[in-house]
Amino acid sequence: MGIRDFFKKDFETSDNSIYQTLKTHYYRNRYDEVKEVIFELIKEEKGNLQDENDQYQEILFETSGYSCIIKITSTTPIEHAIDFKVNTYNLLGFGKGKKVIERLYTYLDSHLQFKGIALFKG
Repeated sequence: MGIRDFFKKDFETSDNSIYQTLKTHYYRNRYDEVKEVIFELIKEEKGNLQDENDQYQEILFETSGYSCIIKITSTTPIEHAIDFKVNTYNLLGFGKGKKVIERLYTYLDSHLQFKGIALFKG
């Protein structure tokens, strides 16, 4: 992690991220199973669900330390990619957003059928 990343307050995952821990994770589960585990994750993080949009397959939740947008992308009816955008509330980020994303992915990896990382890297 570079010095600029130490002061960033927002982090986002993608297939093309330069950091391995911020690359998109793929899961072999149905959409409703993925959503159910995400709602359990929100409870585990002591978060408040702010918005759930099935049309765009996005979920927004907030905790006392950060807000998070979860984007679910269907690659097939039984395979989905999950990306995060985390914005921390600290005056300085101290890389906390990256640590939050790592923790969220660890939870999902253990509760969903993990398929791989950055499978559609461009």
